[in-house]
Amino acid sequence: MENLVQTICSKEGLKIREFRALSGGQVNQVFLIDDAYVLRIGAREDAFQRLKRETELLQSLINKIPVPKIFAFGQQDGFVYQIQQYLPGQKLYLLWKNLRPETQDRLAAELASYLKILHSMPPASPGYASHDGQRYDTWEDLISKQFKHTQEEIESLNIRMVPGFIEMAVNYFNENKQVLADSAPALIHGDLTLVNILVDQGRISAILDFEYSMQAPIDYELLVMEAFCLYPNDWAEEENEVCCTADFASLIPLLQKHYPTLFEIPHLRKRVNLYHLQSALSSYLAWRKDNLNTIPPERMAAKDFYMSRITNFINRHGVRMF
Repeated sequence: MENLVQTICSKEGLKIREFRALSGGQVNQVFLIDDAYVLRIGAREDAFQRLKRETELLQSLINKIPVPKIFAFGQQDGFVYQIQQYLPGQKLYLLWKNLRPETQDRLAAELASYLKILHSMPPASPGYASHDGQRYDTWEDLISKQFKHTQEEIESLNIRMVPGFIEMAVNYFNENKQVLADSAPALIHGDLTLVNILVDQGRISAILDFEYSMQAPIDYELLVMEAFCLYPNDWAEEENEVCCTADFASLIPLLQKHYPTLFEIPHLRKRVNLYHLQSALSSYLAWRKDNLNTIPPERMAAKDFYMSRITNFINRHGVRMF
């Protein structure tokens, strides 16, 4: 990887004095170049599409919200890369629980103001677009197709689950999916957690990682935000996996205070429950597919947290942040 970093920087006219890998990159490999540039290298199949979309979006957001400038985007030796401005700051999730209430309130107000700007930007095209770029006329159709695809893939792979479990999830989804109708598309971040927000000198210095941005109703922004608050260690670097739900209990109520219209969407709770249900079931499927060589499909297997998350949002008394 060192040779690849050197080659990319040379190609883009950067004379490197030093560079080091940065922790926390769950999708891309990330390097800090001379404390001035951040080099992100993607190798996944969808890397070109993700980073190209993010590059174009960040260029449109400059001077609107705090995002890094993009200096280069391209391909090298089968990898996709992006070079962006290094912005100072600490990840907000590391600071949040130790901040004074008035500081939390001020940062939540800042975040709300930036979300309002993002959500008010005109969609690039009519309708809704999933992360893979496929377009849909209605939001209900997009989420329903995703859920049905997940269900059918579990069945086609003959993945054995707890009897009645998948039927319970399917019944809940089908009984409630009509609440997804009458949605208006907007531009959303799509992966907005406190891991992707930097704070410097008491202010938000950067909002990062727009590669999963998409055209969707604004309440879809709450899926990852709530999931982060409930399960923060999914996003924390390994050495910082010591967070708990209580650490971030104030975030959603403060966001609701400063961005009330985000929470005034009809049937909001059921809508977000459906988002969580699809996300958790899809994540479970991805885990099983990654482990089919060691856990054959006919052998019943479940990570308890996937199962508990699915039932949490079906159960009317489950744990929520709003």
